[in-house]
Parts: sequence; structure tokens; C-alpha cells
Amino acid sequence: MSTLRTSLIVLLATLSLFAAGCDKKPAEKAATDASAENGKVIATVNGQNITQSDYDNYLRIRQQQVGPIADKGKEKQIVLDELIDKTLLAQYALKNKLDQDPDVSALMKRVREEILAQAVKRNLLKDNPITEDDVKKRFEQEVADTNKTEYKVRHILVKDESEAKEIIAQLQKGANFNKLAAEKSIDPQSAKKGGEIGWINQGTVVPEFFNAVMKMKKGAVSTEPVQTEFGWHIIKVEDTRPLKIPTFEEFMSNQQARANIYRKMQDERTAVLLKELKDKAKITIN
Repeated sequence: MSTLRTSLIVLLATLSLFAAGCDKKPAEKAATDASAENGKVIATVNGQNITQSDYDNYLRIRQQQVGPIADKGKEKQIVLDELIDKTLLAQYALKNKLDQDPDVSALMKRVREEILAQAVKRNLLKDNPITEDDVKKRFEQEVADTNKTEYKVRHILVKDESEAKEIIAQLQKGANFNKLAAEKSIDPQSAKKGGEIGWINQGTVVPEFFNAVMKMKKGAVSTEPVQTEFGWHIIKVEDTRPLKIPTFEEFMSNQQARANIYRKMQDERTAVLLKELKDKAKITIN
């Protein structure tokens, strides 16, 4: 069933793209004419209609995944052919009761749940949209909570605390940090550069690592190993400099950064709803 599982992952990614596309406030429809156009039947497969709305939705999702085709006539034919193929395959699957296969049924259940979850998120945004003022307040709060220093660091990553302590003892006796990093570190990328990670700031590394770095002075080397999910680190802070923080206008002009904060705020609103639902729900775990 690996192919099916891969297909599910692709579909869930598509649904996420669809939800992101729906984060934007929809334009008000000129209701009657638009509804009629959306309901227009553009193809029929064994009695099952494919409407203009089916086509438009699939086209939008397809373009988000693979991009548009410059030749619109060719794109229309390709998209319609794909919709017809998918309809035929779905009809064949149902006729042969493939939907009753336990693995297929479980995957369909997951997809249905994901669609409904995305619908909840869209509804939350529709009822209580995230405004630019909301984003600005959140941006200002993030700036206030952000450490205003960047650190240039090297590290040696090992699996065991005892090995990390042995390396610290060697460093304290005068061993060369870069040489030990190249020999001992299990982080292959930084090990090739004598343990160099480069400039880091809050949010670019795991919290345990950054919290340890913040307490160190320029030129210092860890006196105790630092544990993270990756293993045990010996850290060297080579330099520090003020962190350049963008203005709100610069932040909003960065499409990726803007999308990330909108998504984070959306997830937080969903988390509030989930807490309310969990508080009221009767949940039994066996």
C-alpha cells in the first residue's frame, strides 16, 4: 500500500494548498449568474456530471502544484482529460468495491477528516478574519520577545554525554576545537568546516541550543555539554553582532514571512477551538 500512502500525502499537501488559497477573503459573487456558470455541465462520464465548478476547483489546485500552462487552450484540454480519467478510475474502483478494502477505507477516512478540518479553519477565518492590524500587533510582540543579538558559532555534536565531557576536558587542556570537530562531530555538514554553523539567531536553531548560546560570552567554549534532540553539543561562540530586525513594511513585503505569520495565527485560533471542544468532549483512551 506504499503507493496509496504516497498518494494520500500528496493529496493532503494539495488540501493544505487549497486551504492556504482560501485564506484570502473571497470576492463577493454576483450570485445568480455565477451559480449558474459554476453549475454548468461541461462533460458527462457514464451519467456522472463534471461541472464548471469541478473544473475550476481542480484547475486552481493543479496550478498551485505544477504551475499554469501558457497555452490556455491546451491547459483546458489537459485538465478536462485528467478529470475524466479520475472520474473513470473512481467509478471503476467503486464498481469493484475497492473502497471497501481496509487500507483504502482507512485512507479515505483520513482524507475526509483532513477536508473537514480544513473547512473548519476556513470557516474560522471567514467569521473572524485576520486583519493587517492583527498581524502588526503580533509582529510587534514577536519583535519585543526576540533576542536582539546574533551569534557566530561552531559546535561539536556527539551521541553520548560522556564523550562530550571527554572532548570538553581535551579542549580545556588546549586541544584545537576545529580539529576535534572535524574528527569527532556527527554533524557531517559542520564537521567539514571545523564545526562552523555560522550566524544564528533565535528561531534558527532549537531552543535548548540557543538558550545555552545566550549565556555564553564571545570567545567562550561550553564548560558543560548541551543536550538537544540531536545529541550532545559542545559549543563555541566566535563572535556576536546586533540582529537586524526588519520594519513592519519590510516584513509585509516578504511573501513567505507574511504567509508564515498568517498560518501561525490561524493555527492558534484553531488551537483555541480545539481546547474548547476537548473541554466539552468525552474522550476515552484504551
